[in-house]
Amino acid sequence: MRLVEAQPVPEAYVPQSAPVTEAPVVPVKSLADIVALADANRDIAFKVLLKRCVRPVRIEPGRLDVTLTDDAPKMLLNDLTSKLRAWTGRNWLVSLSKEEGGQTLAEMETTKRENAFSDAKADPTVAAILARFPGAKIIDVRIPDVPDVEEVEAEVPIEPAADDDDI
Repeated sequence: MRLVEAQPVPEAYVPQSAPVTEAPVVPVKSLADIVALADANRDIAFKVLLKRCVRPVRIEPGRLDVTLTDDAPKMLLNDLTSKLRAWTGRNWLVSLSKEEGGQTLAEMETTKRENAFSDAKADPTVAAILARFPGAKIIDVRIPDVPDVEEVEAEVPIEPAADDDDI
């Protein structure tokens, strides 16, 4: 007979759990922030629905109260809840409010555009051009970017080159 020593039993394989990393919490303070999130996540169809169909009532961290337009899809609030959870990393309570909401983002853009057209028509130079060319109409209004006063003051003026006529 031979004496057999017991082999040490290997420990059962225990997989190491990866450290749980939470998704970064993205601040949402307005409907425009939610539209920007949809744009950043390349969900253009949802972005268009948000702009056309959602009227914000109240926005707080983790809570969104809205009213919807008549043509809003029935599942919009459910989709909004799940997308906000995925995009921001926190749970959201999205509810339909009985209070009257503000304007949709599309309505705000339309109002802003109409105001720009009426302001352009009221400008004396534009009015003179329209009077000079019958049938002409304003089709677009673009306001050039004006640098901030602080940026202009912060720029260092470039000295002109000295004249070398004496040589």
